[in-house]
Parts: sequence; C-alpha cells; structure tokens
Amino acid sequence: MRTTKHRFEQFQFYDYTGIKMHLEKMALKGWKLHKITRLYWEYRKIEPKKLTYTVTYFSEASEFNPYHTDNQITFHEYCKNGGWNLVAEWAQMQIFCTEDEDITPIDTEESVKLKFIHKAMKKNFLPGNALLMLVSILQFFLQIKNIKSDLVYQLSTGSSLFLTMVWFLISIQTLYILIGYIVWYYKSKRSVNLGGLCAESGRVNKKISNLLLVITIVLLVLAMWTMQNVWAPILGIVTIIVVMTLVFAIKNALKREEVSRKSNIIITTVSCVILMFIFTSVLTWGIMKGGNYGLHSNKPFETYTTTQPDGSTYTWDIYHDPLPLKVEDLQEVNYEHYSYESTKRESFLVSQYIARQNSFPEGQLAPELNYAIVDVKLPVLFDICLKDYLEMYNYEWKKPDDERRYFKLTNDPLWHADAVYQLYTQYGSEGEYIVCWKNRIVYINYNKVPSVEQIAVTVKKLNK
Repeated sequence: MRTTKHRFEQFQFYDYTGIKMHLEKMALKGWKLHKITRLYWEYRKIEPKKLTYTVTYFSEASEFNPYHTDNQITFHEYCKNGGWNLVAEWAQMQIFCTEDEDITPIDTEESVKLKFIHKAMKKNFLPGNALLMLVSILQFFLQIKNIKSDLVYQLSTGSSLFLTMVWFLISIQTLYILIGYIVWYYKSKRSVNLGGLCAESGRVNKKISNLLLVITIVLLVLAMWTMQNVWAPILGIVTIIVVMTLVFAIKNALKREEVSRKSNIIITTVSCVILMFIFTSVLTWGIMKGGNYGLHSNKPFETYTTTQPDGSTYTWDIYHDPLPLKVEDLQEVNYEHYSYESTKRESFLVSQYIARQNSFPEGQLAPELNYAIVDVKLPVLFDICLKDYLEMYNYEWKKPDDERRYFKLTNDPLWHADAVYQLYTQYGSEGEYIVCWKNRIVYINYNKVPSVEQIAVTVKKLNK
C-alpha cells in the first residue's frame, strides 16, 4: 500500500482559506501534509480523521535561512503550547494542525493577519512575480516583433510559436497572480476596517488557476505537435528543469552548512545565472552541431565543383529532394547538375513548403524555378499571410514609385483560382505570381512570363 503521495497543488501564496479547506479534506481521505517543495506537496498516509488546520505568516521566515530565527522558535513554541503542531513551511507561510476541535485560533485579529500576509507577500512573492511579469511581457513583444518581420515563416515555425506562447502564458499567469492579490488585499482591507474578516479566494481562484494550467498545456502541446524538430524545445525544457534542480540543491546544501541567509541568496542567484549560461551555451552548441550532421535540416546529396574560365573553382551543394513541380515539367532542358531543394515548416496554424530548383554558373544559363506553397489552417490568418507575400517588395519604399516592384490583381482565368496577382515593374509584367486557391497561397517565380501551357501544368501540379 502506498504510504506517500506527491501532488502538484495550484494555490496562491495568500490563499490561506483555500489551503486550510483542502488540507482538512485530504485528512478525511487519510492523507496528512508532510512538506511543501517548489514542485510538489508531499502527503503521508494516516487513518482518515478530522483535523483542523490553520495557516499563518511569519515575516522573519525564509527558505534561505539555515535555521529558524529565535523569534520563529519562540513563535513555534507558543503555538505548540496552545495545542497547534507545526506541519510544514512554505517560505513565510507556516502551516499547523490539531485534532482539538475547540482549540483557540492562533490568529485572533483579522487586521494583524492581513498585515502579516501583506508583509510576507511584499518580501518575496510580489517582487519576484512583478519582475517575471515584466521580463515575460518584454520577451513576448520581442517575439511578436519577430513574427511581424517575417509573418509566414514565424507562423509556420513551431519553435517560434512555442516561445511566443510560453512568454504569453507566463505573462498572463503572473499578471493574474498580481492583480488577483491586489484585488483580494484591498477587498480584505475594506472588510477588516469595517470589523469583518479577510476576503476568501479559494474556490474561484483555484478554478481559474487550473483553467490557465489546462490552457497552457493544450497550447504548448499543439505548438510542439507539428514541430519538425520537437526535440529542441524538449531539450530546452529539460535544461530548465536540470538547472532549477541544481539551483535548489545548491540552496539546500548551503542551508545544511548553515550559510547565512544573505550569502545563500547571493551564491544561489550567481549559481543560477552561471548554470543557465553554461547549459544554454551547451544546448546552442548541440543544436548547431546537430545541424551540421543534418539532424534538423536538409543534408546535401552530393557536392559539385565547377571550374570557371579564369581557372577559379566553385563548389556547390546539390540536393535531390522530390519537388511537386520541376523545370522539366514546364519545358525541355539539357542540364545535368540541377539542385532540387525543399524546406518544409509546419505549425498548427500554417504550413509553408519552399522549393528551389537551382543551376550553377558554368558557361551556360539553365532555367531555374522557385516557389512557396502556404496552407493556412486558421481562416482568420489567410488575409494576413497573403498580405505578407504581397508586400515582399515593400523594402523598396525609398525608390521612386515608377521604379518600384508591386503585385497587381489580375484574376487571370487560366489559373482557375480565387485570386491571382502578378508582379509588375516600370517595364511591364514579370514572371512572378501569387495565386490563391481556397486556403492555399502559392508564390512562384518562373524568371519569365509563363506560357498558357506552363500555367496549366502549374495548376495541375500545385492546386491540390
């Protein structure tokens, strides 16, 4: 029979009423709280019984203290003499229980209880969450800036969406914690000033926390599900877990050696920074080395060296990826050294397939072909993705209007499409098109205006 249980509990630090009710229900089920860690709460098996819990806050307590302060020892002895047994500690939070149903409460004045809670929150949790919120909001907007700079690429890249969602969800979580506490504090303050009790925050608070946790898990799983290199974010998560485990181990080792609170905080913080730098550097190096061995990118099928008339040589990577449309499908060619390269990125929002058929300078000009196929899975993003392609030459905004390149809506019926755009310059139409078929956007560059037959072949090959 299992005698120990570990649970991940979703309680805010100040939610003493929710914690009290939860622990009393657990005792009735035969589980008594043993200790609280950063990752889980540990329970020990007991005979089901009615226990009364109380949660207090002692401002001198700290998870960095090597031992209890004199005042904290005195406080614990006072509680023990009153019939309350210390069960567990969580920073300034002190949890006691008793089997005596008629025992005198430890906190008899609501104003004093509120004062201690607010003092404890200001010591650790409010500054930490406020800093985390600012960092996460900054990172989130940096990710949004990256997405705007190359929209389709970022929306189709799982790792980009993964990071954006992580920072967004952290921002929401920390903002919820801070706003929730501020609302609770001022509501409690008004109640106490009128002679009432502190406000309760248990049930609704926990439901919202659980809902945010479920949303977080679902969104992150969706972001990772369609990633080609899912091992990269997994390694990132493992790195964070390993670093935090080592940091906690260092902190606890310093406590056992009775290092002072101030020194422990400094050493632990410095260790966290150093470990994150080391592990991040190793992870980055590993990803780069993996790329060299083709673990997360296409690997050249062969290399080709050509000699120029002046005697110089050039070496090129040649790929033999299968492409849905090739130059050979459009016209007859007599060239043996084409490189057929494709790149595919996919997320649960957008997939992008890029194809490149390139030749190399060796005394003859072989026709080339480049195109991109974008499938938009969320209809609301279609116009945004289309706009991203239509504005690909917007970087020429400094040029005079008559010298700029731009896409013009033609709706040529040969394409059998919902919309067709062709590139125009001051010299007329060019061989670049953007074609829309339902949820698909195709950008294609023929390098010259295609014939009717070539358009027909393209429609057959790419409109699927």
